[in-house]
Amino acid sequence: MPLHSITPPALKFGGDRFYVARWQRTLLFALPFGVLAFASGWFLEGPSGQFSIFDHVTYPIMAVTLAALWCLLALDKHNLGLVVITIVGGTSAFLLGKLVFLLFFGIEAPSVLAQLTETFFWVPVIYLLSFVLPGVTIGRRIALGFTLVVLALCSVYALWPDHPQRTLGVLYALLQINLANSVLLGLTQAFIGFKEAYTRNQTRMEVAERFAEIDTLTNLPNRFSLQKRVTTSLEVARLRGTQVALLFIDIDGFKTLNDTFGHEAGDLVLKQLAVRLQNVLRKNDFIARISGDEFVLVIEDVEDPQIASFVANKLQAELVAPFHVANQAFNVTVSIGISFFPEDADDVDALLRHADSAMYRVKRSGKNGVQQYRRETDAQLERQRAMERDLRAAIQAQDLTLVYQPIHDLATGEVRKFEALLRWSNPTWGHVSPADFIPIAEASGLIVPLGTWVLHEACRQAKAWQRVCARGVQVSINVSPLQFAQSNFYATVVEALELHGLTPDALELELTESMVLHGVDHVTSTLDRLQRLGVSIAIDDFGTGYSSLAYLRDLPIDTIKIDRSFIKDLGSPRKGPQFSLALVEAITRLAQHLDLDVVAEGIETKAQCDIAKSLGCTAGQGYYFARPMTTDAVDVFLRVTAGEPLRESVGLAN
Repeated sequence: MPLHSITPPALKFGGDRFYVARWQRTLLFALPFGVLAFASGWFLEGPSGQFSIFDHVTYPIMAVTLAALWCLLALDKHNLGLVVITIVGGTSAFLLGKLVFLLFFGIEAPSVLAQLTETFFWVPVIYLLSFVLPGVTIGRRIALGFTLVVLALCSVYALWPDHPQRTLGVLYALLQINLANSVLLGLTQAFIGFKEAYTRNQTRMEVAERFAEIDTLTNLPNRFSLQKRVTTSLEVARLRGTQVALLFIDIDGFKTLNDTFGHEAGDLVLKQLAVRLQNVLRKNDFIARISGDEFVLVIEDVEDPQIASFVANKLQAELVAPFHVANQAFNVTVSIGISFFPEDADDVDALLRHADSAMYRVKRSGKNGVQQYRRETDAQLERQRAMERDLRAAIQAQDLTLVYQPIHDLATGEVRKFEALLRWSNPTWGHVSPADFIPIAEASGLIVPLGTWVLHEACRQAKAWQRVCARGVQVSINVSPLQFAQSNFYATVVEALELHGLTPDALELELTESMVLHGVDHVTSTLDRLQRLGVSIAIDDFGTGYSSLAYLRDLPIDTIKIDRSFIKDLGSPRKGPQFSLALVEAITRLAQHLDLDVVAEGIETKAQCDIAKSLGCTAGQGYYFARPMTTDAVDVFLRVTAGEPLRESVGLAN
């Protein structure tokens, strides 16, 4: 019988050899006692007065068989299954034959009782070998069949009409034998079943714990295991007064490799890389894979900080040779950041964060290098990266809000439209200024999903205001260069309008002056399509480019918004540069010829408002008129200015 047929599933994680060897030793010890029992019975039954022709024939056969099985098992432990099944089958056949002989072949009743007592002491051996060895299913079937046949034979004996040797004592003994066999069989099966289930559960738990701490791709410890190891290392270092170094290792250009050659190639490179990293490890070093292409190496008992740099350089040298995957050669480099306990931080998370920051500085300075954490230079970088993570989570959870600042007609004082302005309040950072988080969003690419959300939210809110306000409400939103450059930007605008049932004339898109000056052909084509759709186009922060006046004639735009830096100078011309007046006047005159609206941004005083109006600006925006308002405040403002009765507020929750 093959080895796997007697090996329980619970022991297939490296315990097979131990399991088989243990049972081999057990049976090699026990079988000689069986040989001795049958041999002594053959010699001593006559003198003891318990002679039986059945025993006289079968005892030497059983003794020789057990001796042969002992030799077979001693020669090769893989014969364990064959030996066990032979013992179970042979013993069952012997006991059944003995029972038939005693009950149906004219043995005296006292002899029957004595022989039953002597012989059926061996029944537990059948159950033990059948059930204690998991996987020997044939043995279990033999044991069950043996019990059923014994019960059947005893029933035939009890019901046999006018059996000459049947006595109440024999019937009582047979009843006790069957009851004992049934109970022993049930308890053995239940106990072994419980034992096997317990073993399987324990094995599953051990396997689950193992996989909970192991990265399945590289077989390196994972982030969870790293946390435990570093926590222990820091505790030991505190007691010893020693240092611990963390090396944060990131593969350069791994995303490009994945995108170009596929994730399968990337996985193979990671496996090879893991092997090479382990080649560099010293006796007490520890390395883990904590994410896709990021590894962390822990060096304990660091006596000299240069040791960490030496290990990092040795690691980079190990990666010089190309990686070969599917007949392709890949040259892989890594960026490594180093942080030290207790110099840089005294807890696991801070050490990881600082090492990550040092690694990121390597990335920004050209990759394929080693840097140690520097508090004075990495703190701001760390703050930006932490803010980026929180911003990403806020976008996914839609935890940002919009406020709306009105844009007033300078001639009539009426509100023309509302500009949607993004706001972010975070438990860690508090109220974050757009000047802080918008550049982070643009640098990380988060500005695209963020801009899409703003577009949809502004359209939804504009439609809600139209339902409570008789006159239409136009909203203006800012569009980032990266968002505008997306090939599906036009389709995104159309989708937002259709989804929220907003007419295109209720939407205005604001683009920066620098955006429209680069890639003019593409910009003009997209703006032309949007304008034909009915969407208004405004150029924000106009004037900061100084050379863009000539483009006003060619661009399909509707509004120019003069940058607040020029409007600020209008109220105090003696302090501000004189060209502010000249520039604003030149812009407004050109806009009049082109039939464009001109909005003066950042009006904060009446003097600024009066001058902007006198220079030809048609609209104004700033704290002089109103600060940015919540949706509920805009709702009330619209109905009050329209002279309509206040009804249920329509806000962001609608």
